[in-house]
Amino acid sequence: MPTFGAWQLSDLIISGPDPFGSNAVANPDTVGATTFTINPAASLRFVTLSDDDSIFEDADGDQELVAPMVFDGVSYGSGGAGDVETEYSYVVRPVGSNDPADNITIYVLEFEGDVHGIASSERLLAGRDYQIVAIESDDPTVAYTAMAVCFAAGTLIATRRGPKPVETLQPGDKLQTSDNGFRPVDWVGRWRVNGRGRSAPVRIAPGVLNNDRALYLSGQHRVLLRPTAGPLVGEEVLVAAKTLVGLPGITRLPCKRIEWVHVLMPEHEVIFAENARAESLLAGPRALSLIEPQQAQALRRELAEDPLHGLPARPIVPPAKVERMILSYRGGKGPAAVAGLKLTLGT
Repeated sequence: MPTFGAWQLSDLIISGPDPFGSNAVANPDTVGATTFTINPAASLRFVTLSDDDSIFEDADGDQELVAPMVFDGVSYGSGGAGDVETEYSYVVRPVGSNDPADNITIYVLEFEGDVHGIASSERLLAGRDYQIVAIESDDPTVAYTAMAVCFAAGTLIATRRGPKPVETLQPGDKLQTSDNGFRPVDWVGRWRVNGRGRSAPVRIAPGVLNNDRALYLSGQHRVLLRPTAGPLVGEEVLVAAKTLVGLPGITRLPCKRIEWVHVLMPEHEVIFAENARAESLLAGPRALSLIEPQQAQALRRELAEDPLHGLPARPIVPPAKVERMILSYRGGKGPAAVAGLKLTLGT
């Protein structure tokens, strides 16, 4: 069952032509003319669907809520009473940026025929202004794994009691973090998808990230990287695994089916997966309290308000910037020419 984060239309403060006024097509008048801000007090919502494939798309009647939920002020049922589609999509970037590497695709969400929210290819930050720079599609498709951060089942996660397979983690288990000692798990989600195409896992060979065994991640899952050359020299940053494909020991590995596991903690953390440093699920400040009871009954315990809940554990470098950085390091040569690439991964 795929789970992804979404913002409600009521969370957005819009300036300019309305980009979400239609239940069918994107508004061309918004390009270059519309900006929006996510209300700083808003919280990311989690949407969990039942689907017969690994692709989120328009006009697919099999994309159904697994449990009733209230979204954008409207109550929806589960199954056939909770159809969710992505109706159209835009390309946005932070206001003030002219760099295409900052582009983010937002997918407009339609619940039971009406537009009520957005999901995105990269995290949108509450309080930041975004401008619409293009219409991406009036008939979009996106792999669920492009909107989610997850480990493959079987991945060993460092805990207070030693390494444990990620799928066996339970709320309350204490995970070893890079910054804050042992911290508790708040929620664990699991789902199985087709493991081909854009949903194929990224395989990181033993030793590449200091990992003891091969590490399998969704393409969107971020790992710790510390460049030893270039503009980010010496900085610890988080980059999506998919952007490193083609470096020595990092490949896509298509498979028939794969089970992904989400791990949510009170704050965004760098944790140890197969001894490599990778991120936990990044969520908004009060996202945990907004997960529906049917999806995560174990999250009923009270969480202290903490403004750090929605802050990334390290600076996040957009995929396009990582790809450009890698290309510049190897002198514009092809993916195989990586011998001189000066990157330290996961140390």
